[in-house]
Amino acid sequence: MDYEEKIAKIKKIVDLPISKFKSEELKAIIERYEKNHVKSKEAFERARKIIPGGVEHNLAFNYPFPLASKRVFDCYLETVDNIVLTDYLMDGGPIILGHNHPILTEKVIEVIREIGPCHGLTNEYEYLAAEELQKHFPSCEIIRWLQTGTEADMLAIRIARVATNRKWVIKIGGSYHGWSDQLVYDMHVPGTKLLESHGIPKNVFKFIDSCPPNDIETLRQMFAEKRKVAAVLIEPMGGESGANPVRPGFNKEVEELCHENKALLISDEVVCAFRLHMGGGQAYYGYEPDLSVFGKIVGHGYPSAAAIGGKEEYMKYCAAGVGGGKRAYSGGTLAANPLTCAAAYHAIKLVEETGATEIAGKAGARLADGLNEVFAKYELPWFSYNLGGTVHFHTSCLFGLSFDIPDQVGQLPLRKKFMEHIGAALVDQEIISVAGSRFYMCILHTDEIIDETIKKIDNICQKIELN
Repeated sequence: MDYEEKIAKIKKIVDLPISKFKSEELKAIIERYEKNHVKSKEAFERARKIIPGGVEHNLAFNYPFPLASKRVFDCYLETVDNIVLTDYLMDGGPIILGHNHPILTEKVIEVIREIGPCHGLTNEYEYLAAEELQKHFPSCEIIRWLQTGTEADMLAIRIARVATNRKWVIKIGGSYHGWSDQLVYDMHVPGTKLLESHGIPKNVFKFIDSCPPNDIETLRQMFAEKRKVAAVLIEPMGGESGANPVRPGFNKEVEELCHENKALLISDEVVCAFRLHMGGGQAYYGYEPDLSVFGKIVGHGYPSAAAIGGKEEYMKYCAAGVGGGKRAYSGGTLAANPLTCAAAYHAIKLVEETGATEIAGKAGARLADGLNEVFAKYELPWFSYNLGGTVHFHTSCLFGLSFDIPDQVGQLPLRKKFMEHIGAALVDQEIISVAGSRFYMCILHTDEIIDETIKKIDNICQKIELN
């Protein structure tokens, strides 16, 4: 499915009334959810007395209440109610080898047992993992390990400002780059600007702006108006991991525009690295960033995994130590610990050796194609497409809204609610996904599992009211 077709289908869904379940079917789905997940509900009631909202991560929200996990294995997640779900959440994307890959798990246990998880000093895994990452990302001449993608994006814009002696940073509307103060701006849905920036003084955003997705002429005009742009920050696949798909050639156009204006291009590879291509979005789409940001994908879900890499002339500004000239300060006691770096080193090697990127990509294409056949069968306007091992499943097209269009502003909570209903219906079919709209594939999602998933989503489609 090409870019123009995706955009046309998104517009069609946004322009149509929001889909809805037959009332009796939705009622039955919720009743079964309550009946089948009693212990999860009890866990949630207990947790929310001590944890804000009852869960620690946005991915953990489900409707009508969050599920509690007991364990994960292969491509499955088992809840505390002993319900085994086919897992397409995959910890938000980093799991591409499957849960608890035996070789990777054994290597990490070996580090804990024989080396120790955190030293405060350099261990060989620090540079071994960096060399392995650099092998696939040649634009990353120098690499520094961090703990989260949020940290990496935060440091990237700091490096850009130090390197260029400029202040302005431009992001693409609707893209997500973590939750640091300056980047909680125009997230998820283009045009939302300060919608989610509660608790952050407005002057923090004095030198942050956003450009509408795929609009190179507006970006060009912004350069002309602001004149002193330090960097442009992109999600290679488009906003929300490709939920707002990128126009072919756009990333390269942004690179050229940045370099014409002596600004840095920052490529946020948190989702793309190894899942879209071994060389991430920059290799897949054919551009060369000045700085690249990595998150949980590099450690295959092991904690405290993130990195920033880039050209030596820029990365020199974040060298470790206190004081000593012009610098972009960064820190983190747990960064580059042996456990995380060992996980990164062995995971990257295993992904390459197993051909995991290609296998997950083929699985994604099979799932997307199968879903589109089902949607056509029921004459639903929904559609699906894959970007490698990431599959988007558009039903309400929440991320296709634009707050720059007044008529669409009030639709956000309504479209979000329908996505929640889809999420509950997926759980009812013993499937877990990302927000009822995204599937992350791994090498253990076999043809048989995918075909069974397609049949289960066929069951869901039968419960939808036809317009």
